Amino acid sequence: MGQAGAAAMIPVLALLWAAVRGDATPSTPRLRLSFQELQARHGLRTFRLERTCCYEALLVDEERGRLFVGAENHVASLSLDNISKRAKKLAWPAPVEWREECNWAGKDIGTECMNFVKLLHAYNRTHLLACGTGAFHPTCAFMEVGHRLEEPMLRLDLRRLEDGKGKSPYDPRHRAASVLVGEELYSGVAADLMGRDFTIFRSLGQRPSLRTEPHDSRWLNEPKFVKVFWIPESENPDDDKIYFF
Repeated sequence: MGQAGAAAMIPVLALLWAAVRGDATPSTPRLRLSFQELQARHGLRTFRLERTCCYEALLVDEERGRLFVGAENHVASLSLDNISKRAKKLAWPAPVEWREECNWAGKDIGTECMNFVKLLHAYNRTHLLACGTGAFHPTCAFMEVGHRLEEPMLRLDLRRLEDGKGKSPYDPRHRAASVLVGEELYSGVAADLMGRDFTIFRSLGQRPSLRTEPHDSRWLNEPKFVKVFWIPESENPDDDKIYFF
C-alpha cells in the first residue's frame, strides 16, 4: 500500500482503550424495555417481507422520511412514520445461471444461492448504492429513489451494474462493513470465495482501487468487521481517517 493509501485508511482499531482499562465502569442503560413491554405500550411497528429473510443492511434517510432495508433478494423502502404502511419493495434476485453455478459448486440453492443484500449507501441525491452476494457472485447496483420532494420510488438502474468483489462478501454468512466517502467506497470484507482473504478495500471513485496485502495476518487475522467510520481531521482531506471496527 502506498503512502497516500496509508494516509487515507486505518486498517483496524482492535480494542478501545476504555474497554480494556481495569478501572473502567460498565455502562448501565438508563432505560430498558422488553419486546413485550414495547408491544403493550403500542410503541412497536412491525414489518415483514414475504418470502425473504436476513434484514442485514439498513439505511435511514431522514430527508425523505424513509428507511431502506436490504434483505434476501429484495430491497424495501419503508416510511419512518410507520414502517407497516406505504412500503415499497424491489425484487433483486441473482440471475438463474449464477444460482445454477452456485448449486453446482455444492451450495444449497434454497438457502445460500440467493442475492443477500449486504450494504446500502446514499450515493447521490437520487440514487442508492446497493451490493449483495449474488449467489456467490458479488454484485452492486444503483437504485433510483427520486428527489426528496417526489413521491417515494424505488427502481433498479440496469444500466449501472457493477462487480461487487471487494465490496460484498461471497458467502451470506460473512459480515461486511463499509462507508462511502464522496464517490469512494471503503469496505472491510472477505474478498474470496472461500472466505479466507480478508481485506480492507477502496473502490469506485476516480482513483485506482487499493487494498491491504492479501493473506497477511499481520494486517488482518480472521476479523469480523462490525462498523466503519470516516473521521475528517482538518480542512485538508488528505488528513482524513477511516476507522474499521
